[in-house]
Amino acid sequence: MTSALAPAVRWAGPYLSVDKAPFLVVGAEVHNSSSSSPAVITESFETVHQLGANSVLAPVAWDLLEPTEGVFDFDLIDTMIATARGLGLKLIPLWFGSWKNAVSTYVPGWVKTDPRRFPRSERSDGTPVEHLTPFVTASRDADARAFAALMARIREVDVDHTVVAVQVHNEVGILGASRDHSRHADAAYASLVPASVIDAVARDVDAPAYRAWVSAGSPKAGSWAEVFGPGERTDEAFMAAGFAAYTGSVAAAGAAEHDVPVFVNAWLDADSVLDGPVAVAGGKRPGDYPSGGPVLPVAAIWEALAPALDFLAVDAYVDDADPVFAAYRARRNRLFIPELRADARGIEQMFSAVGAHRALGVSPFGVDSLDPEDPDTAPLRDAYRLLRVVGHLIRRHPDAEIRGFTLDGAVPHVEIRLGDVDVQVHALDGRPPQDRPVPGYGIAVDIGDGSLFIIGRGLRVSLAAAAGRQVGFLTATDYDLADDELTVSRQLNGDETAGGTALFMPFVDTPLLPSRVIPTRLPDTGIVRIRAYTY
Repeated sequence: MTSALAPAVRWAGPYLSVDKAPFLVVGAEVHNSSSSSPAVITESFETVHQLGANSVLAPVAWDLLEPTEGVFDFDLIDTMIATARGLGLKLIPLWFGSWKNAVSTYVPGWVKTDPRRFPRSERSDGTPVEHLTPFVTASRDADARAFAALMARIREVDVDHTVVAVQVHNEVGILGASRDHSRHADAAYASLVPASVIDAVARDVDAPAYRAWVSAGSPKAGSWAEVFGPGERTDEAFMAAGFAAYTGSVAAAGAAEHDVPVFVNAWLDADSVLDGPVAVAGGKRPGDYPSGGPVLPVAAIWEALAPALDFLAVDAYVDDADPVFAAYRARRNRLFIPELRADARGIEQMFSAVGAHRALGVSPFGVDSLDPEDPDTAPLRDAYRLLRVVGHLIRRHPDAEIRGFTLDGAVPHVEIRLGDVDVQVHALDGRPPQDRPVPGYGIAVDIGDGSLFIIGRGLRVSLAAAAGRQVGFLTATDYDLADDELTVSRQLNGDETAGGTALFMPFVDTPLLPSRVIPTRLPDTGIVRIRAYTY
């Protein structure tokens, strides 16, 4: 049954709406085993809190939730909700059900040891793999019952709306082959392609499956080989249909019990990063990355066969993430990155996702292994704090204009219009250490009152006016965040504004202006609000 209460989490444009206001997920995903006991939940969630995130993403393992078929142990999810609530964190449970990272290691023992009832996928030579085939209803229904039980429990105990979304499975797909060759999969492959799949592919003209369909003569019916022709891209579309239908059923069963947004996440294929550096993304062929997962080439199939999913999320371990962010956001005007790097490149991508692509949230992976007291974690702690400021402004000013930017060799500066003044943002003079991959990043927020918030690091801010006019800072205010409220740190003038000509926003570990005989204290909170005037 669905909760009788009105849903506490819905949508506010591209953002989650939590308690009737936009909420930016400034998240941290803990390691896979960091929610497997009450003690480790307490430890890992406390680390997330100390680092400064406002949300924690944590696994719920099917084998621990339902160790005996039909007997559910809710102690861990209860502990997760209570611990997150006590720390003031929002929680996004990650359902590690039938598949996690393209294998089925989190299914219960009673599933693992009964391959007749719960068959495995097979390679072309008949070798079974540690992977449930998605073409058997017994596995799907068992997973759906467990997920529904989880969602029902969340509805019962989460009276304060700590849970804001739920991920269904993790990085779905099959590795080592472009498709499952079990007898169940072969039977489905020889069957008629669902009409909804053909319709979805026909509308997604940039997808490989569309090109295969056109090459086959754009048939309206037939088997997979008849409609799309044989080949690994057809195999990928076939697996996407199988995984999407299965996962969509699981998601729908949970949504019937509790009305919060549900989503899946993608292990990237190389083509989704437009031939850029792929890092931990997969290769270019289905099976090198999880074939059939919710990557862009088959996103339309997922959306058609899994309507219960609110959006497709992307795990971004790539160097050139902006094209990926733009493409995923374009699908449904929703972008969420539940996994990305926690290093300097990842921090820059967090700002880009939120500022340039209006992401509903970002979440570096595995940060619970970090020491919040270690000076090396200062940039990440600072990034969390600054993004919480952006979230604060979004929540109070939903219609604010937001612009994100990264300053590098290709884009050394940007201009942002504020009334009749151009606010010029440059990479900060005195480059950071050579091992820092980008010289500056930031987000500008115009809340519509004639002022501009600039939030970021490695920046120099100056002003320019139309010809014949002079311009200056009317006010420049350094802010900080205390108890999730913005507070004035200091009013800037004199030396701190270079005599009224510029503001400097250094990296968190470089608070003094370089190359000055007289040390000059720079505004080092990373949060400045400016007003300008002309004369």
